[in-house]
Amino acid sequence: MLLASPTLAVNGDDPVKSAFAQCKSIDDTTARLRCYDDLVIDELMATDEPRFAGKHTLKTDPFTITQPTQLRYQSDGVIFVMAVFNEQGEIIENLHIGGGGEGRYLLESPGRYYLQMNGSTTWRVWFESPPK
Repeated sequence: MLLASPTLAVNGDDPVKSAFAQCKSIDDTTARLRCYDDLVIDELMATDEPRFAGKHTLKTDPFTITQPTQLRYQSDGVIFVMAVFNEQGEIIENLHIGGGGEGRYLLESPGRYYLQMNGSTTWRVWFESPPK
């Protein structure tokens, strides 16, 4: 079986890390503290842009979550399988969509993870705050 080269769009930097980096770059101590105090993590994580998007097969680089995070995933094809791995390479969960559509999975424990996606066509994955 020949797989097409993966295409990948990684949404720049993690928005939370970017916001912290911006605050860290402020020289004035009072202004830097105000910047940190004004950060709203839930708002930073809420984006319409997928964290990962691609076509066919892709293994992501490891990423870190510091709080429970909901993975929302969509597929445009008839087959989509996503495996969630922990830092040690153990499969945490196998997820799939048959016939296209959308699914969600709550990654409850902070830690380092990576994803392996296999799809018959295009797919997208978002990181979102868990439902209340």
